[in-house]
Amino acid sequence: MRAIKDIAGYIHHYSGMERYMLWLLRNHRHPLLLNIVYHRIAPSIDSYEYMGVPVDVFEEHLKFIKDNFKVVNMTDGLDLVSEERSKGIYVSINLDDGYMDNYEHAFPVIKKHGLTATIFLTTDFIGQNHLFWWDEVFQIMKCSGRKCHGFKSNNILKDAHRAARINNFLMNKKEPEIRDFIDGLKKQYRIDKKITPNQMLGWQQIKEMAASGIDFGSHTKTHRNLCLMEDSEIRRELADSKLELEKKLGLKKIGFCYPFGIYDERVKDIVKDAGFDYARACIKGSNCRNTDRFSLRCIDVSFLLNRTLFASSVSLYSLKH
Repeated sequence: MRAIKDIAGYIHHYSGMERYMLWLLRNHRHPLLLNIVYHRIAPSIDSYEYMGVPVDVFEEHLKFIKDNFKVVNMTDGLDLVSEERSKGIYVSINLDDGYMDNYEHAFPVIKKHGLTATIFLTTDFIGQNHLFWWDEVFQIMKCSGRKCHGFKSNNILKDAHRAARINNFLMNKKEPEIRDFIDGLKKQYRIDKKITPNQMLGWQQIKEMAASGIDFGSHTKTHRNLCLMEDSEIRRELADSKLELEKKLGLKKIGFCYPFGIYDERVKDIVKDAGFDYARACIKGSNCRNTDRFSLRCIDVSFLLNRTLFASSVSLYSLKH
């Protein structure tokens, strides 16, 4: 399936459709906001982590965005799109979860090009070393059938796509079920090595980035599927996360990103009641003046590791709103 999508992307690019769709975007009568989503930025493909775009590829993405669109943070972009006389295509660069590599590798490139971004933080893990379960699944896939020690995958992206298929299944399970499944995977593949957790952003780095114009939003306290939780649990996840950002950063308007992009009408209503300014989901496409601010669309480019496929995907989904 991935290979078919890649082939379609190359056809879209080399047939001239990409250039035509970018022309349509530039001549669009009404303003649009594109939310381009990343999770991790790796120093190189050799140090690839799950959903991580190498920093040189990330910079190529940013050059394409800068050449074709106006870059804004989420809050400003939504304000611009809602203005009656506003025109143009705006892009918000999103980074989800709050990994330290957002500061180490993404932030310098964003600053270099004079751009901004919006980072959605999972607040309980700020300043912590934490292993998200989806990263654990990827590490198991990378080591599967072999000893982890000193092993370097010959096809790291194949491992990532295998992990993605499992993770897409697990994201609709509750935490105990996820834990049991992962423990079963470890036994199945004889993984006995302890998997190293990831370093998450600390308040020092967050405040430095905020002072340079980076915007921050909430990704809940613990990044669990809200649709599987009781109302009281959801409210606690939202309220505590929002309060932490208000207290530490002095934010007046705070945006929200649904964990895994998953929500239903019940969850959406609770997010609205919690006082967030907007909420981003995982629906593919762009956002116009009439888009529901609590069902915002995006284009996730975490697995698009070259400029051609990135440009094709952005141009293809931009006119879907």
